[in-house]
Amino acid sequence: MKLTIDTDKLSDAAQWVLRAVPSNPPTPVMAGMRLEAADSTLTLAGFDYYRSARAAEDCEVSEPGTLLVPGRVLADIVKTLPKGKPTTLALDGTDLALSCGTAHILLPTLALDDYPTLPTIPAASGTVDGATLAEAGAAVAPAASTDETLAILTGVQFALSDTTMVLSATDRYAFHVADVPWTPNPAVKGRGKNKPRIKGSAIVPADVVRDAARILADADKAELTITDSQFAISVPGRWATGSLLDGELPKYVFPTEFESVATTGTEALTDAIKHIQPLLGKADPIVLEVADDQITVRAGTDDKGRGRDQVDASLEGEPLSIAFNPGLLLKALQQVSGPVTQINFTTSTKPALLHGVDQADVFRGLVMPVRLS
Repeated sequence: MKLTIDTDKLSDAAQWVLRAVPSNPPTPVMAGMRLEAADSTLTLAGFDYYRSARAAEDCEVSEPGTLLVPGRVLADIVKTLPKGKPTTLALDGTDLALSCGTAHILLPTLALDDYPTLPTIPAASGTVDGATLAEAGAAVAPAASTDETLAILTGVQFALSDTTMVLSATDRYAFHVADVPWTPNPAVKGRGKNKPRIKGSAIVPADVVRDAARILADADKAELTITDSQFAISVPGRWATGSLLDGELPKYVFPTEFESVATTGTEALTDAIKHIQPLLGKADPIVLEVADDQITVRAGTDDKGRGRDQVDASLEGEPLSIAFNPGLLLKALQQVSGPVTQINFTTSTKPALLHGVDQADVFRGLVMPVRLS
């Protein structure tokens, strides 16, 4: 192998692929990053048995070839090389030689034959606007649990229909949902092992969704693939795959009739909660007193201190007082993209539904209240 590539492009590609290189590999070879040079393209890949990341960049290939090097070391080195200068990669015996400006580095290669085969990516299930899917994934994934003892709750569910995919996630205390328009691949017919699907639902690990969002933010169009066992997303020059989780999320029914509906500034309410939050322990709730023209946020105890703040609001329906876990409420509020948040209440003991005004199809969050003693 011998090639010359723009250093910035090489660094971006290595950083993207690094997310699929395990930090504590089960075997030394799994710490590797696979490099393949062919047809004026350098393709980098990482794999940890349940997810993979690939990146391709244009380069000048003098000698094609494939090798495996320590992934984190390569990414860290390339990140420090002079910007705006080309980097040359060349196989030197059993080492990979990197040259950029006055820097010359030798990296030992790893046993390529012992590296697992990268997952193949079937035909696309369909296409979707990359930025829209990135925004939806970033808004829904925070509701996924981080408790690995119930693995299914650590994922994001993708429910596919003819024109819309619905993303949802829950930790049983909050539910985040977002709708994303998509175009199914008309060539996909029927179902089978490792065949793309355009109907049904699948649970994708939340960290895979977060990673995918990073490459989708600036993409006009992305290809999405869901099979019976795999999720894949691709944009020009970048690919990500992940193994699906087995099972289904708990069923959820969002209320459609409400006793009270309040609207208030998203940023103002977020700031008011943050002003009071330092007084609280992990299990301490925050109380919203919702009235005709304002929402009063209060919390605290005698031993830790007490506080309150007020924000302007409008109310349709009856005033009420309701308590929440402040972290869950903030997490939902931070996903509302509009300047005004609408909070829909049934009673003080039932979940509240919040979303931006006229934006329920973009994002909606259901947050369980806390019962006060």
